[in-house]
Amino acid sequence: MDVLFRQLAATGPLELAAVLLGFAYIALAIRQRRLCWLAGGLSTALYILVFLDARLYLQSALQVLYVVLAAYGWWEWGRDATAGSGIVVRRWSLLLHAAVIGLVAGGTALTAPMLQAWTNAAAPWADAAGTWASVAATWMMVRKVAANWIWWIAVDAGLAWLYASQGLAFTAVLYLAFALLAVAGWWAWRSGSRLA
Repeated sequence: MDVLFRQLAATGPLELAAVLLGFAYIALAIRQRRLCWLAGGLSTALYILVFLDARLYLQSALQVLYVVLAAYGWWEWGRDATAGSGIVVRRWSLLLHAAVIGLVAGGTALTAPMLQAWTNAAAPWADAAGTWASVAATWMMVRKVAANWIWWIAVDAGLAWLYASQGLAFTAVLYLAFALLAVAGWWAWRSGSRLA
C-alpha cells in the first residue's frame, strides 16, 4: 500500500489531466453524449506522452489511433443525431465476437515478439494484448455495439494491472474505475436504448 501512495504522490500533471479527462469520457459515453469523444480525444492525446515515458510503446501508439477514432466517433454519433434516429445500439453475433477474439490473438502473437526483439518495451505481451483488445472494444463503442462494455470490463481490468506494474498508479485506478463503470455502461445501454 505504501508503494501505491508513493506512486500517487509522484504522478505528474500530464497523467493527472489525462485521468480526469478519461473519467469525463466514460461518464459521457455511458449517457451516450457525443461530447464523450472530445474528452476521450483530449485524454488520449495526453496519454501518448505518458505511455511513451513508461515505455509502453503499443499503448502509446494505441492512443494515436484513439485520437483518430475519437474524431470518427464524434462524426458517427453526430450523424445519427442529425438523421433523427437517435443512438441505435447494435448487437453482434457470437460468431462475430469469436472472429474478433481471433484477430486480437493474431495481432498479439504478431506484435509482441517484435516488441520483445526490437525495443526495450516493459511488458511486450501484456502491452500487445491490451492494445489489440482495446482496438476491438473501441471499434465496437464507435459502432454502438452493446457488448463493447463487456469487452471493456475485461480489457480495463487487465490494463489496470499493466499500468500498476509500470508505476502509473493514477492510471491504474482510472482503469479499475473504467472496469466498474463499464458494468454501468452495459446496463444503461441495454435498458435505455433501442437495440438493433
